[in-house]
Amino acid sequence: MMDSELEQTLARDLDDVASRLVVPTMPTLPSSPPGGWSRRHRAAPLLLAAAVLATALATVATILSLTGPAADGPVAPPTPAPSAEGAISGAAPDVPAVVAGTLLVGGEQVPGEWLNVQGTGTRWVGQRADGGWRWGFDTEPQRMDGAMEQPPVMSPNGGYTARVVSDAGSAMLIGADTEFGGEGFGGVDVPVDPQGPPPRAAAVTDDGLVVAGGPGFQLLWRPLVDNETVDLAETAPGQVVLDGTAAGLVVNEGEYGATDGTQGEPYLARVSEDGSLERLGSVPTHDVLEASEQWLAFVPPGTVGGEASAAPDLRVQRLDGSADGTLSPPQGWLFVAPGFRWESEDSLVGLVVTQDGGDEGLVRCRPEPAACRLLDLP
Repeated sequence: MMDSELEQTLARDLDDVASRLVVPTMPTLPSSPPGGWSRRHRAAPLLLAAAVLATALATVATILSLTGPAADGPVAPPTPAPSAEGAISGAAPDVPAVVAGTLLVGGEQVPGEWLNVQGTGTRWVGQRADGGWRWGFDTEPQRMDGAMEQPPVMSPNGGYTARVVSDAGSAMLIGADTEFGGEGFGGVDVPVDPQGPPPRAAAVTDDGLVVAGGPGFQLLWRPLVDNETVDLAETAPGQVVLDGTAAGLVVNEGEYGATDGTQGEPYLARVSEDGSLERLGSVPTHDVLEASEQWLAFVPPGTVGGEASAAPDLRVQRLDGSADGTLSPPQGWLFVAPGFRWESEDSLVGLVVTQDGGDEGLVRCRPEPAACRLLDLP
């Protein structure tokens, strides 16, 4: 029944097209030389017939598009929805990263062999395979002079660095910006305990405030204010600044030089110029923790440490504690911790390593909905 109706409709439309088609008057032909018309004249009737056929075919196509396929005809398969991993970019990371000894800054390789790096955008501080430290605002490494027994730190926005340099039993806390030329802040002396671990810079804020400490002390240095220091034992007694993140300082209650984030009740805080700490919110206990302005990513206590440096998954949650979830690397890979960082508020980049300790690669993850994919690196 459907075929009969379709044929009748086609016949009516074709008759209508033919009745409305205006055929131009045949031009007066010049006398032909022996052998008949030229090729140009012979083509005119063919072009006219082609125009009529094209019009008819267009009409048929229109009718078929309106009537749809026959009930028993083939149906085109639906377009598959993109996978969760496919929605994540595989481009080079927007933050400095080290993979298989190669340092990438702004997606470009920095000369040399490297162990680790921290930073954001194209501002970075990294350690070379020979143990020396460098910093940069692009792919050109800048030397960091002076002996360092503890790693330097960089502000969350990449604008400042701070570190402790030692010499013949004494130590000095120094800092600098990461602009062209790296203008220094000068420095202040810090105590050294011959029986304990060397002092270290714990954090530098985006405002240029520096927290440093050792086994028996913790202080706030204000190089951009008045170059003076504040004793945090007086302004924030019993509170130990562990690290700095884009969401604030990571703080825990305990003793200087003997406190970390694996126990107690760590929290995020903001430090003021007078040395007081403003509590912002709690964070989970952890071996390693990185915070963006919206999310936390962390490795639970007891996962890494000693010879264990890889984790089978990462925990994530919003700063308010909601949306608690788990990120898993691609099949056959493990997260290396530390080594992951937020490249934006909701995009995490981490170093991964195969289960047998072989190939290394970089992975980008999204916390919600949780998904990870390997990056397309050279």
